Amino acid sequence: MTVFILVPGMFTGPHVWDETAARLVAAGAEAHAVTLRGGDLEAHIADVLAVIDSVNGSEIVLVGHDYGIHPAVGAADRRADRIARIVHLDAGIPQDGVPALAAVPDQSLRARVAEQADGPLAPPANRDEWGRWGSTTGVA
Repeated sequence: MTVFILVPGMFTGPHVWDETAARLVAAGAEAHAVTLRGGDLEAHIADVLAVIDSVNGSEIVLVGHDYGIHPAVGAADRRADRIARIVHLDAGIPQDGVPALAAVPDQSLRARVAEQADGPLAPPANRDEWGRWGSTTGVA
């Protein structure tokens, strides 16, 4: 059975995968949305690893949306023997030594987040601002 592990972006949560997970399950797959609890990339990788380690499946597909591709790829590197595929959803290809923040296309938003680097990140002020981070527009 194919097992999909769905990793959300920075300012979303596992709830964004509800419809997708329901459709995958209806099609006969297993689906698990990850909650990114930690405060940094290493902690987020640990969150994804915990889900990988909790499932039994012959084919695990990691899906990373936006920032979520970074912990997905980090976890895949540590469990390469368990991962069949990685899907990038509105996400670039992470590069060694290039921080996830570099992928944020809006420079003013990137600067604002960089200023908050030592403290907790606050979500964008409103839903309209989410498009500055990435988009799932048109993705069923």
